[in-house]
Amino acid sequence: MSRAAAIPTGTVTLLFTDVEGSTRLWEAEPEQMAQALRRHDELLRAAIDEAGGYVFKTVGDAFCAAFATPQEALEAVLAAQHALGAETWPTHRPIRVRMGLHTGACEERGNDYFGPVVNRAARLEAVAHGGQVLFSGATAELLSETLPEGVTLRDLGLHRLKDLGRAEHVYQLEAGFLQPSFPPLASLDNPELPNNLPGQLSAFVGREPELNQVRSLAGSSRLVTLTGAGGCGKTRLALQVAAELLDTARDGVWFVGLAHLTEAEAIPEAIAAVLGLADQRGQRPLLESLIDALREQDTLILLDNCEHVIDGAAKLCGQLVRECPGLRILATSREPLGIDGEHVYRVPSLSLPRPEADAADEVGASDAVQLFVERAQAHGPGFVLDDASAPLVASVCRRLDGIPLALELAAARLSSMSLQQVSDRLGQRFRLLTGGSRNAMPRQQTLQATVDWSFGLLTEPERDVLRRLSVFAGGFELEAAEAICAADSVDAFDVLDLVGSLVSKSLVTAERTPESVRYRMLETIRQYAAQELLRSGGEDEVLATRDRHASYLMGLAEEAAPALSGPGQGHWLRRLDTEWENLCAAASHLADENRTDDVLRLGVWLQRFAVSQGHYEVLSWLQSAVEPADSSPGILLASALVAIGWMSDTLLRMDAEAHATAGRCGERGLAMARELGDRRLEARALLVLAGVAYFQRDLDRLRRLGEEGVAIAREIGDVHLRGTLLACLCVNGPEPENRRLRMEALDCFRQTGDDMFAANEMHMIYGLDLRDRLFDDARAHITAAIATAEKLGAKVFLYFMQTDYAILLLIEGKHEEAAPVVRSCLLTARRIGLHLDVSELLFGAACCTAWQGDYPRAARLHGAADTEMSAALEVGTISWSGPEQELREQEQASLRRLMGDEAYEAGFRSGAKLSRSQGVDLALGREPAGRARDLDGRFS
Repeated sequence: MSRAAAIPTGTVTLLFTDVEGSTRLWEAEPEQMAQALRRHDELLRAAIDEAGGYVFKTVGDAFCAAFATPQEALEAVLAAQHALGAETWPTHRPIRVRMGLHTGACEERGNDYFGPVVNRAARLEAVAHGGQVLFSGATAELLSETLPEGVTLRDLGLHRLKDLGRAEHVYQLEAGFLQPSFPPLASLDNPELPNNLPGQLSAFVGREPELNQVRSLAGSSRLVTLTGAGGCGKTRLALQVAAELLDTARDGVWFVGLAHLTEAEAIPEAIAAVLGLADQRGQRPLLESLIDALREQDTLILLDNCEHVIDGAAKLCGQLVRECPGLRILATSREPLGIDGEHVYRVPSLSLPRPEADAADEVGASDAVQLFVERAQAHGPGFVLDDASAPLVASVCRRLDGIPLALELAAARLSSMSLQQVSDRLGQRFRLLTGGSRNAMPRQQTLQATVDWSFGLLTEPERDVLRRLSVFAGGFELEAAEAICAADSVDAFDVLDLVGSLVSKSLVTAERTPESVRYRMLETIRQYAAQELLRSGGEDEVLATRDRHASYLMGLAEEAAPALSGPGQGHWLRRLDTEWENLCAAASHLADENRTDDVLRLGVWLQRFAVSQGHYEVLSWLQSAVEPADSSPGILLASALVAIGWMSDTLLRMDAEAHATAGRCGERGLAMARELGDRRLEARALLVLAGVAYFQRDLDRLRRLGEEGVAIAREIGDVHLRGTLLACLCVNGPEPENRRLRMEALDCFRQTGDDMFAANEMHMIYGLDLRDRLFDDARAHITAAIATAEKLGAKVFLYFMQTDYAILLLIEGKHEEAAPVVRSCLLTARRIGLHLDVSELLFGAACCTAWQGDYPRAARLHGAADTEMSAALEVGTISWSGPEQELREQEQASLRRLMGDEAYEAGFRSGAKLSRSQGVDLALGREPAGRARDLDGRFS
């Protein structure tokens, strides 16, 4: 007999369910599926009713239920999953149901539930797999002391759900009759779903019809543009759609913000930067490289804020869509791009209450009211929507035309004003717009009124600070705000209070990080503030503010430069990573103002950061600034030339032209350093040329240059530089001299506190251990190196270390441990842009694939790996030890025996024709698409 009683209210536990793969089952077996769904509904409803739950909504095969306690919800899901698992289904495969549960305070109106708890439960269910039951941290905590015998909750850690909000601690229900393990959750943290979608500070509210429509359009159209007035929610809607399309784009979903760009010509560079593509300026047009990179990818790009560069955006999108068949573009703009193939979706305002609605349940059914109430409660937890407040709330939402930004700004004022005061003030401000431009859209006028109203409530010092904060890209910290905003009437000491005031008024948001508090402006507010900066102070004030911004970033880079090679380098790597968008904006401003020397200084200071994190843009900045600086040679130009040489050799190791560039710059830098008498720079130039000699196979010259550099380092007493040159001398040196030099270099780095280069030397010593078959020592050195790189967050170093560690695991016969390491590195290589050597990873994938029993794919991967290996050996980026070569021979011989000569050779030849991108696709378990490469390098 059912225990169902009154509709649960207050704090409730919500259960959301969905049938995995139901659409495909309906298409394949409509009659059987109809029968199966009837039985599914009976079983679920019975389990929910028996536990005392209330089904408040069904959408297709999805159930939404509420329970007064999490214990009742647990009872329901255990009964439901047990019954579903025991059922004999008429379909060709069982009906598998995924479930998500979350507990919190909900608003119940009209037998329905509203609020963030509803959204959270739905998003939790969306990342689960069929047969999997997921609990939020809040629900798991409430159940921890009352779990039935034989039932446990497995901690799956923190996950960013597809609502893009805060990370959720997720737990998986475990019981004897439930499947014990599942693939990784389909969350934003799943490495199988590459993306850079930014987290959001608040929940996504409403918009279900719009979400469904845009998702459908994105499935049938290659280019979808969301248009509408500023502040109508285009970006937030597009981000939510992108999050929900993650598992439909094999090569990732990538957010490219254009708001900070000043010229349309910079759009390809912005996309390339997000995709991690190396800048080949001077070698080939960037657009060609971008098209080549995207031509064979299945990718979704969200191009945000196109309106101020619309002509360039339209031209680029048209070309990309024509030439990249697997690319889909989701764009946002205040007007359509106006090109063939574009599907325009005009984003409406949020749904509003009917004119005659005044009761809480009727008013609360609209998206605009739900958003307003949710944000109002965030600013004042005591705010409630009831029959008394409903008419005034409905009036405010209607008068703001349901525009999300206007609603959020109005709700924020409830922290210091009453609802009636907010309503009264809005009325006054709207009247001010009657004399505005007749050409402006009504919604633009309403948004302008809302932002003007917020700006008008500020004191003059607050306005000055807000205007000046507009120069920041990607956020800022308090010290930066003080440096840029302290001028004229604003004292540096007052900036803290003024920024805090802007945070309290929701014009600036504060995000707490492990090391500090970081601030960010809503983009619409930032643009408004930038216009105000220009209007109030003119070009001179804009230039002065940008100059202060660039000077601050240059000071930051100058301070970081020595620390990046010593103690505290982990802090500075993280700090510069956080400021990367601001650094790019500063470099762009310096270049626009023809401040060539400052561009060179910035690039020289950031060279170590660029190499550690794979930021190829720094190399591009230097290359662009070197030619104008040629007319005034000096120590700065010489330093820039040596930096270009070092970064070219280090970052673009697979590119023969890059080594030629390194040689030219190294020679010029060496001559200038000698002429200037700078011994330290002379030694660094010798290091660059020694690296070039290695790639040219001129080992005698390498040794001669390295020894000359070591002598200079000893002469000037530079211990770190001596370690760097000693490490260079170790390449292909004899034993035991090679190991002695490595140990001496390691000691130099440890003396100077350079943990990253010390870890790199441990990585190199690992190679010597492996060559000498000292496997225990090899494992100790490589795992210690990886631990250091992970702690510091040095992405490029970590990539190479983990690649070698995977090979060691395979040598030890630990294929099960090696497989996830190989996969993780392959995903990193794809994110970085596939300009790194991937031959070892393809070989590792071949070994793991054979171990998993997929022999045909393993043979193809061996072919792809051998092709890449030949290229890597040719340019000298790898050298294989005896154990590694023996592993290769053993793996290939074993696979040949298992498959037979003919089948193995056919698979090997097929794999050898694959491009690098296709090889990585195959290694990741995706059937390569596009053109295959013939053995002579041509494409068929």
